[in-house]
Amino acid sequence: MNQRINTAPGEIGPWVLLSWISIALAAYCLLPWTALEYGLTDFTKEEWLNALGWKFSKITLILPLTLAALVPFGLIKLPGRGTGWFFTIASGTVIGAVLIGFVTTQTSMGLGCGVVMMCLAALFAVGISELGFQRGDTFIAGAVIFVVFMVVAFIFFPVWEIFRNVLFTKNGEFAPLQFFQIITSFGVGRVVWNTLMLAFTVGAATTICGIVFALYSIRATSRIRVLIRVFYILPIITPPFVVGMSLILLFGRAGMINDALMFLLGPQGLFTPAGAQGIFERSGYIYGFSGIFLAQVLSLTPVSYMVISGMLSSINPSMEEASLTMRANRGKTLWNVTLPLLRPAIANSFLLGMISSAADFGNPLVLGGEYDVLSTEIYFSIAGAQLDFAKASALGLILLFLSLTVFFIQRKWIGKKSYVTVTGVETSGNVTPLPVGMQRCMTVFVTLWFVLVGVLYVSIFLGGFVKQWGADYTLTLSHHLELWSKGLGSGAWPSFRNSLTYAVVAAPLTTLVGVLIAYILTRKQFWGRGIIDFGTVLIFAIPGTVVGVAYILAFNTPPIEITGTAIILIITMAIRAMPVGIRGGMSALSQISTNLEEASVLQRAGSLKTIWSVLLPLLKSTIVSSMAYSFIRAMTTVSAVIFLATAGTDVATTYILSRVESGDTGVAVAYGSVLIFTMLIFTLLVQFITGRSRTEKQVKTF
Repeated sequence: MNQRINTAPGEIGPWVLLSWISIALAAYCLLPWTALEYGLTDFTKEEWLNALGWKFSKITLILPLTLAALVPFGLIKLPGRGTGWFFTIASGTVIGAVLIGFVTTQTSMGLGCGVVMMCLAALFAVGISELGFQRGDTFIAGAVIFVVFMVVAFIFFPVWEIFRNVLFTKNGEFAPLQFFQIITSFGVGRVVWNTLMLAFTVGAATTICGIVFALYSIRATSRIRVLIRVFYILPIITPPFVVGMSLILLFGRAGMINDALMFLLGPQGLFTPAGAQGIFERSGYIYGFSGIFLAQVLSLTPVSYMVISGMLSSINPSMEEASLTMRANRGKTLWNVTLPLLRPAIANSFLLGMISSAADFGNPLVLGGEYDVLSTEIYFSIAGAQLDFAKASALGLILLFLSLTVFFIQRKWIGKKSYVTVTGVETSGNVTPLPVGMQRCMTVFVTLWFVLVGVLYVSIFLGGFVKQWGADYTLTLSHHLELWSKGLGSGAWPSFRNSLTYAVVAAPLTTLVGVLIAYILTRKQFWGRGIIDFGTVLIFAIPGTVVGVAYILAFNTPPIEITGTAIILIITMAIRAMPVGIRGGMSALSQISTNLEEASVLQRAGSLKTIWSVLLPLLKSTIVSSMAYSFIRAMTTVSAVIFLATAGTDVATTYILSRVESGDTGVAVAYGSVLIFTMLIFTLLVQFITGRSRTEKQVKTF
C-alpha cells in the first residue's frame, strides 16, 4: 500500500474522503434518521430524539461502524484499482441496505438519512472515478451520478407510479384492463376530444399570431412595433388564470361589455323604444370553448413570439437579398425564403402552444363552464371526496401520450435539414422590410391586439378597487386591506411570502442543475447518456397536471414521504422550469469552443475549476436569463402546485384560485394585480441589468 499522491486534474485527496465520512457520521448522530410527523418547522425535543437513528433502531448502529471502518482506506491507496473497487462496492452496498431497510419497514426517511445517502453517493462517485470512469475526474463522475439520480427519482419514478396505479387496483391486485375501462367510460371520449380540439386550435392560433408579431417587430417600418416589447412581457409575468378572470370582468354576464350593451340595447336601454323588450339580454358567451381559447391565445402568443423572433432576427439578410436580386418581390421572398428558414421555430412554437394549452388548468377552471378538458377532469378526480387516483392516472397518461406524440411529430417534421444561415463569416446586407399591404393589415391587427390587452389589464387593476364588479363600481380599498392589513400572519401575506421563498430557492437550483445537465450532455460521453437525454425530453413534454398527480402518487408514502412539505413544491417548481436552463445551456455551449476547456486542463485544472473559471463567465447572460425565467415561472405556476400545496404551504396562485372558487372575485383580482406588478418590476430590473442584445437585425423605423 502506498500513500496517495495527487497527480491528475480532478483527482481528490484523502481530506475529501474523510470529510464525506465525517459529515455522514455527524448526520447520523445528530439529525433525525426518520421523518418527523410535522416536519422540521414544528417538532418537540422528544420527537427529535426519538427520530435519531441509534434511538429509533439499534440495528442502524451498523452504519456508523461501517463508516468508521472506511476511514483507514481514505488515508491509503490500495494497489491497482483496489481503492476504486473498495469504495464502489462498500458505498453501493450500504446504500442498497439502507433503502431496503426503509422499504421493508415502510418507514419514511428523515433529514439525517438524506444527508448520509448524499455522502455515500459521493463516496460511490469517488470509487467509480478511481476505476477510470470519466478519466478519473471525480467531479464529473459525481455530477453524472447526481443527474442520473435526479432524472430517475423525479421524472421516471413518478411516471412509473402513474402506470402502476393504472395497472393495479387499490388493493394491489393486477388489473390490466382497468385503463381501458376508465378511458371507455361515459364522458371520457368527449373530454379527450375537447382537449385535442382546444390544444390544436390554440397551437395553430398562437403560432400564426407569433409569426405576425415577430415579423412586425423586426421587419415593419412603423413605430408602433416598439410597443410589442412592452405588451409581450405582460402575459408572461401573469398567472394564466388571471387573464381568464380579466375576460370575465370584460365579457362576463356582469362584465363591462354586457353592461354597455344592456345600457344601449337592453329592455330599458338608451336606444330601446318605450314599451319594447330590447334586443339584447345578458349572456355568458365567454364561458366554454371560446373563452378558454381566447384566454390561452392571449397568454401563450408572447411565448410563440419569443421563439420565432429569436430565429427571425438571426437570419442572414443576404439570403433574402439573393431572392430579391433574382427579381422576386418581397411577398414571394417572405413566402419562399424567410418562412422556410423559420421552420424549426414555427414547429417549436406550435409544440409549445399545443402542450401548454393541453396542460393549462387555471383558465379551463375559471372559464370552462360545461366545456370539460383533461386537466380539470384530472383535478376533480382527486379533489374533494373522490380520490380516484386510478382515473386521474389514466387521464394523465392520455395527456402525456398526446404531448409526446406532438413532440415526436414536431421533430419528424423538422427533420435533419440544415437551417443554418450564420456561418461565422462576416456578411453584410439589409433586412428586407414587409410588403406595404401586408404591413398595413398587420398594423390593424396589432393595434386591435394592443387595445384588447390594454383594456384587459386595466380591468384587472381596476377590479381590485371597486366594491363588486358589475353591480357596484364604488371605489374602495377593502379588497387590498383584507389581503395586506391584517398582519404578516394572515390574509395574503403567508402565501405571498411562501411564493417568494420557494421561487428564490428554486430559481438558482433550476439554473445550476440545468446548466450542469447541458454541460454533461454536450461535453461528455458515458453509458446512460441517452437516459438523461430522454429524461430531459420528458421534463419538457409532461404537462403540469400530470406532474402534480405523479408527485402525489410517488412521494405520499414511505420511504420518501414529502407531499405537503415545502420541499416537494420547490422540487416541482425547479423541475417544471428546468428545460429552459437545459436548452439555453446547450445552445450557449454549442457556440463555445472546446479548445478553451482543453487549455484549462493542460494547465492542470480539474473540471470543477474549468467550469467555474472558464465556462460560467461565458455563460453569464444565459444563466441570468434562465434564472429570471425560472423565478417568474415559479411565482406564477399553478397546474402542478394546485395538487401539492397545503394550508401550511399555500402559494400565491393557489390562494387566488381558492378565492375565485369561493366567489371573492374582487379579492382575487386585487391579489393578481399585486402579483403582476411585482413580476413587472422584477422583469424590468433584469432587463436593465442585462441590457439588450446587439446582434438583433431590424429595419429602421420612419
